[in-house]
Amino acid sequence: MVYNSKTAEKTAELLLQIKAIKLNPSIPFLWASGWKSPIYCDNRIILSFPAIRNYIKEEFSKQIEAIYGKPDVIAGVATGAIGIGMLVAEELGLPFVYVRPEPKKHGRKNQVEGFLQKGQTVVVVEDLISTGNSSLQAVEA
Repeated sequence: MVYNSKTAEKTAELLLQIKAIKLNPSIPFLWASGWKSPIYCDNRIILSFPAIRNYIKEEFSKQIEAIYGKPDVIAGVATGAIGIGMLVAEELGLPFVYVRPEPKKHGRKNQVEGFLQKGQTVVVVEDLISTGNSSLQAVEA
């Protein structure tokens, strides 16, 4: 991963500005991973702020191209990364799919929604990572 301290600092500033980061040391937040933490970052709030979501979209896109070149498809992990992943796919002019934690129980029983062909290169976008388990499950799917 290409680390850019300027991007990291600006992103943290923006997240604090829109109150996406919450602190509650006395009653820790329960994360989807099962971890408890005094800090919670709700990155979905980014989608409600056009200037900030555009900044995030552009920075994600730059990082993806710098690290992976141009993939065939961008995949967002449901549900938190669907919006951000779609913005990145649009910025890069690429197709988009999203990945559910497990296949649906009805309809076509898809786990991956959208058009994806075997052998395509895919970059998986996440909104937040603790253990990395949901990202690994998305890659496996």
